[in-house]
Amino acid sequence: MFELAAQLRLDRAAPVFDLSLGNPSLEPPAAWRRAVLELLTDEPPGMHRYMTNAGFGEVRAFVAAHEAKRYGVPFEPSDVTMSVGAAGALNVLAQAMLDPGDEVVVPAPYFSEYEHYCATVGARLVVVPSGPGFALDLAAIDRAIGPRTRWLLLNSPNNPTGVIYDAAQLDALARLLARANGGRGRAIAVIEDAPYRDLVYDGSVVPSMLTRYPDTVLVTSHSKDLGLAGERIGYLLISPRLADREGLTRAAAYCTRVLGFVNAPALMQRMLPKVLADPEGRVDVSVYANKCRRMAGALTELGFELPVPRAGFFLFPALPERMRTEGGGDVELTERLVAERTIVVPGIAFGAPGHLRLSLATDDATVDGAIAAFCRVCG
Repeated sequence: MFELAAQLRLDRAAPVFDLSLGNPSLEPPAAWRRAVLELLTDEPPGMHRYMTNAGFGEVRAFVAAHEAKRYGVPFEPSDVTMSVGAAGALNVLAQAMLDPGDEVVVPAPYFSEYEHYCATVGARLVVVPSGPGFALDLAAIDRAIGPRTRWLLLNSPNNPTGVIYDAAQLDALARLLARANGGRGRAIAVIEDAPYRDLVYDGSVVPSMLTRYPDTVLVTSHSKDLGLAGERIGYLLISPRLADREGLTRAAAYCTRVLGFVNAPALMQRMLPKVLADPEGRVDVSVYANKCRRMAGALTELGFELPVPRAGFFLFPALPERMRTEGGGDVELTERLVAERTIVVPGIAFGAPGHLRLSLATDDATVDGAIAAFCRVCG
């Protein structure tokens, strides 16, 4: 859909209202520019050379301390592997932890590339439905767990819904997994994909399985909260209580190398301690919040159903009843919107037909044009 939007722009006949890609529209904060300029003005010797595959030791030490303060968990520098974004970290973990035939349980809707990450190592994505309001359906997760289940993959705040899994849900999930691990040779690992955790509209803290379940690995990036999607900087964080913690640490470094990443970008690693320690080191999430609320209000008036936006910059509305078909109706509506030069992604791409995903990481004019297009098509 992103490529289609680019093609439509070539004819210059009229504006294109592109809500397809989660490509942050806010520029990086001023703290990022200051940090990079400082580093380039007074470059430490060897800053641009290879380092250990897991990243610079001093950066990993900073991240470990930073995350220990956030979660109250005693992370060591060795628990941190710097990565080429969250996607790089997920692929490193898949190579390090999954065998052919292993199963990865994921609640739907889910980020569509998860399926491809699993396929590269011969693992299988097992999709389970969500409950009302996209809450975790614990009974469905319990039924989906089998002898080859290796991961439970959680994405909170969620792409595409913006939903945050609350503390009560995660507490219950931890108890469920503890029961499921009985008699297993190795515990099911929770992989927590959390690149939107600092884009919460009300300022609340996103609960984590790191404080609830020992076999947890958190993956994050600064593509969204610092507006650095193209710079590809993130990391994975291993729980100190994870079984074979040291083995996974070694495997993550090894897989970072053999997958061709070799190491995360050196300059971006070096800037992280400077930016994350700066009170101004975040984008203004209220910009995304206002756009999401405005679009959500317009869609609700047209008969769409969706949760109140809480985080990130995505909306995932369910089609009005009159527009649903046996196959979901989302592909047909997507095509009708394309005719209005408005680009969205059908929900079937996220395992949830009958929905649309809209990215509000865009400008006001695009939001206004898209609302007008929805009114013409759906009004």
